[in-house]
Amino acid sequence: MFLRNAWYTAIWSKDLHDEPVARTIIGDDVVLYRGASGKAVALEDRCCHRAAPLSRGKVTGDALQCGYHGMTFDGAGRCIEVPMQPMVPPGAQVRAYPVAEKWSTVWIWMGDPAKADEAKIPSLPWLSSPEWKLTPGYMHIEAAGQLLVDNLLDFSHVIHLHPKTLAGDPREATTPVKTERSAEGIRVGRWMLDFEPAPLFAAAGGFNGRIDRWQFANWRAPALVFMDVGAAPAGTGAPEGDRSQGVSVWSTHMITPETETSCHYHFGWARNFKLEDEAMSQLIFDGTLATFLEDKAMIEAQQKKLQGAALDGLVDINADTAQLQARRILAEMIARENAAN
Repeated sequence: MFLRNAWYTAIWSKDLHDEPVARTIIGDDVVLYRGASGKAVALEDRCCHRAAPLSRGKVTGDALQCGYHGMTFDGAGRCIEVPMQPMVPPGAQVRAYPVAEKWSTVWIWMGDPAKADEAKIPSLPWLSSPEWKLTPGYMHIEAAGQLLVDNLLDFSHVIHLHPKTLAGDPREATTPVKTERSAEGIRVGRWMLDFEPAPLFAAAGGFNGRIDRWQFANWRAPALVFMDVGAAPAGTGAPEGDRSQGVSVWSTHMITPETETSCHYHFGWARNFKLEDEAMSQLIFDGTLATFLEDKAMIEAQQKKLQGAALDGLVDINADTAQLQARRILAEMIARENAAN
């Protein structure tokens, strides 16, 4: 069901402290914590003694102590102390997962540790660059992560589901998109020239008249979507590459499957304007959160009508091209991985 040899978002770096955090990631129960040295650690959330959740324990230095009988495990998963006895039983250990911190994010590798190459973490520099201001968020969604990926690669739903935030002109419903496939993944997008601004962009960019707007979504396996979106006053040269009179945003969506019918959703808008304006940060966060809550409600309702994330027996339309290609690529990757095991 899931690609194991891949980096998944575990948690925003800012949200991981010295308290254990429980996460289920592609079906594995994991405990995350940050030790005294500041290093992020991910262990199997199941003590090897009596299967107590280690997430109910406490951090001691760079180790994690089980909250049931006090056995203590280091960052490599080895038991290093058993209260009331001098020796640690042979084989007393739990699985440790490779982790890496990059782009303000803690990433976890769920497959073969020997294949955990940090160079394979997608490049998302705007998440940590001082030239961009990030407004991050998280929500848990009771729906398959693939349904959320589908949603993010589908611009045709915006005018219907988000008229109060992201949609501003009825012509958005009929403006076509272009889908491109590359070695890295999928890119889908469009230009909307001389359009009425969407409410959120009108507020963020201070636009009073018509705009030229761009929307380009990029998918990377297994479940990352990042979007180059923005707007500029109509006719000021944005389609030719001059965005200096507009506002640009990298809208980033890191989806981590939890189970076949639930997922973790880490999202963030990074902007290159009014970086020190906290009111602008709040405006963008509130606007994007309202938008994503609309997506959440629809996708969870959709999940209740589906078996897992399968689309068997349903009709496809032209706007589904990017979604279907991403699904096909991921299915092929999973099949190759399974065949190799």
